[in-house]
Parts: sequence; C-alpha cells; structure tokens
Amino acid sequence: MKIDPIYEKLMNAFGISAYESDVKSIMLEEIKKYKNYTIEADNLGSVFAVKKSKNPNAKTVMIAGHMDEVGLMVSSIMPNGGLKVIPIGGLVPEVFISQVLHVKGKNGLVPGVIGSIPPHLSKTQKVDFPDFVLDIGATSKEEVKAFGVSIGDMVLNQNIYLETYNKDRIISKAVDNRWGCGMALEVIRDYNDVELDFHLIVGATVQEEVGLRGAGTAVFKFKPDMFIALDASPLNDLLDQGASGKMGEGFLIRLYDPRNIMAPKLFNWFKEVAESNDINYQVYIAKGGTDAARALDSNDGIIATTIGLPARYIHSTAAMFDLKDHFAAYQMVRKVINTLTNEQIAIFQAH
Repeated sequence: MKIDPIYEKLMNAFGISAYESDVKSIMLEEIKKYKNYTIEADNLGSVFAVKKSKNPNAKTVMIAGHMDEVGLMVSSIMPNGGLKVIPIGGLVPEVFISQVLHVKGKNGLVPGVIGSIPPHLSKTQKVDFPDFVLDIGATSKEEVKAFGVSIGDMVLNQNIYLETYNKDRIISKAVDNRWGCGMALEVIRDYNDVELDFHLIVGATVQEEVGLRGAGTAVFKFKPDMFIALDASPLNDLLDQGASGKMGEGFLIRLYDPRNIMAPKLFNWFKEVAESNDINYQVYIAKGGTDAARALDSNDGIIATTIGLPARYIHSTAAMFDLKDHFAAYQMVRKVINTLTNEQIAIFQAH
C-alpha cells in the first residue's frame, strides 16, 4: 500500500512552535472537505473537527496529532550580515553544522548555511547554538533587511521527502509530528459518514515541542473523557539493539514515559484489541513525553495514551519511518474507535 500524499504535503510545510499557520491552513483545507463535522479551534491555535453523537449520554473521545516541528529562530542580526539563531524545541546543535537552511522571511524562503569551520581555523570541536552564525550571503544588517529577513523568522531545512531504495521506508523532516496530523486527517475522512456512540473530536494541537502547551488549552476547552495522542517516538535500534522499539515491528503502545504511566486496564485493553485484530505492536518505554501526558492530569483527570509511530532520527533535519509501522498504527486507530463504547470508557475511568 502507498501512503496517502497528504503526509508529504504536511511534512514539507514549515512550522515551528507558535508558527504553525501554514500547517493549520493545510489541516483546515482538508477538514472542510467533510461536511459532517463542525470545525473548532482554541485561542492558542489548535484546530479540531468535532462530530457529536446522537446518544444523549455520550462520552467524548479526542484524538490529536501536533502541528509544530522543532527548528531554529533568528534571534539577532549582526552588523556584518550574519544571523544568530536560537533552538525552538529539543535539538542537538551538531545536527546543523554545514547544513543548508532556509529563513522563512516576508519575501519567501532565503537560503543560507551554518558553516563548518575547517580544522585549519577551528579552536575547538565542541559547538553549541550560541556559537552558530547562519550565513545567508548578506554583507550588512541593511542587506539582511532587504532580503526580507527579520528577528523572529523561523529557520528550517527545505525538505526532501523520499522513499528508501526498497520503497519500504520514508525519509523526511517533521515526521514528528506531521505524521500525527496526517493520521488525524485520515481518521476525519474515514469517519465522516459513520455514526458513533460517543462524541469524536479529531485534529491537531500547537506548541507541543515547547511544553505540550496546545494539549493543555485544547483539553480545557473540549473536556474529553479519553485522549489519544498520535505521535512519532524515537528509536535507536540501528545502533542499540537493546533499545525500546524497533523499526518494522509494529506501532508503539506507550506503556511508560516520565509523565504518563499507562493505566493497567487501558494497557491490557490496547493489547487485546491489537492481538485480536492481528495488528503488530510493540510495548514502548519512553524517555520523553507526548500531548497525552498533558491531558492525563488536566481537568479532573483524563484517560490518556499514545498510539505511536516508531521513527529514527527525530528532532533533526531528517527522520525515517517504516510503512509497515505506519499501517499498523492506521489499523489500530480504527480498531480502537470501532471497539470503544461509552461503557468501556467508564470502566477505564472507574477506580
């Protein structure tokens, strides 16, 4: 099976935290195709398709990706035309050495490079973001402004979305988490004409990479009984064979991360749904968090977990994922929705 083209469109878009407007435009353009939803947004910018159940006692299930990606921002302009940058989200500085990057200025994309100092001139091999200068070829601050570049502009690499040679895997920037946005759009499409026993709210949050902020405002607005994050999770399986998660072996059931331990009833139910439908899954132990962590202890407590995509090299300029894992997650999301009932959600909530 081929992956839907919407994923490439989403991953090609530029959108660091708080600058998600281009991604949001794509989301809205797609959601508007399906007439059985209302579109709602919160004041921070998260956007959702809302489908109300006819059941007067319906509970609310919320499913969300997040629109933002990690990247850089112009923090100052030097008199000689160089640009200083700061990281937005969790990034390893070495990733950007000798990378061609683009500033999204008012005149469009402006190319530049964070140069690698040759060993003849370098005093140290250790670098950090304060050491970086983005060179866009300008010779003065005035010329930088003439290019349409300003302080606050986002800086990202222009994407090369492609298949690996065997066609089994995808390489792209922003897999974390335009994948979750694409999966949310596919859910919206597939359930447009399906009546459900519960209210369904599907979409994407903002500012996940800088503190899970959009999930906080979104769950406050919609007050779901259950929240499912759709997110990519990091692998190091090529180098560390003992690491949690392996590419090509199924979607991730996120049992543990530092802010969300999956409740036993929910964990067992997820495994039963996957196994009864022959969906490959992996139990995943995480070191980072997703929007589900923010939902978990919001309001008076929300049943919250993640359906995860195993992905190598996230939080860099290019990541990789396996289509087998993608389609396992695709199947699991649908089986969860089809199997869930208001009674089952009440069981998860009971203590």
